[in-house]
Amino acid sequence: MSSTLIIPVPPAKLARAAWFRVIGVLLLGLLAAVALGFYGYELYRLNGALSRYQQAMLQQQMRTEAINRLSEMDVSLNRYLLDGNSANTGLIQADKQRIEQLAQSNADAQNDKLLQGLVAAEQKWYTQAVQPLIEERRKLAAGQGLPEDFLAKYRAAPQDLQIVNFEIATENAHREALQALQQTEDQLRWRWIAFPLALLVAVGTIWLGFGAMRSVKHLKYAAENPEEEEDDDGPEEQDHGVGTK
Repeated sequence: MSSTLIIPVPPAKLARAAWFRVIGVLLLGLLAAVALGFYGYELYRLNGALSRYQQAMLQQQMRTEAINRLSEMDVSLNRYLLDGNSANTGLIQADKQRIEQLAQSNADAQNDKLLQGLVAAEQKWYTQAVQPLIEERRKLAAGQGLPEDFLAKYRAAPQDLQIVNFEIATENAHREALQALQQTEDQLRWRWIAFPLALLVAVGTIWLGFGAMRSVKHLKYAAENPEEEEDDDGPEEQDHGVGTK
């Protein structure tokens, strides 16, 4: 028969082990909090870029519709001047009303300088060219050739609506918003590579947390039973090879 001499682990050693594990939990917890804050901020950036792009899409839709309506006004005016059909004047009024409704539809539209500039150009053109030409055309009989003096007034009326400039500005604004969104997505794509490291930090924090709890349990047991021998569930055992037969 042989017996083994069991020497309890000193409480000071248990306290040091518990202390180191608690420090590890705190450090890894801090690192995990920093990682979560960083990725939260990146998600906030992506959401902001996406919101700005969606706003730019809506802005482009309103601008494009207003540009198309302005172009249709010009077409309807020319048709009316050629054939004198009053139905075209109704189309002009409908397009004019829609353009001005778009410019006042919401706060973003009211703050859209390009859209407001388009409305100002439309109103100026309507006042200086469209209305006077319509009044002059009403004095002429439909289905007959246009007199030279009327054609002279038509040529002298403002004709440049700057539609091409509005189209270019609209496309440039949309392209810039799309590029900003793509740039943000590209940056996040590479930064998400470090996400597995954050998961490892979280796993390490949990592991150290359980270790710290176990060390505290051992320390508590040693403090309550200072003279008792402890098994493997308590402090560690050391076999010094001392025994009797």
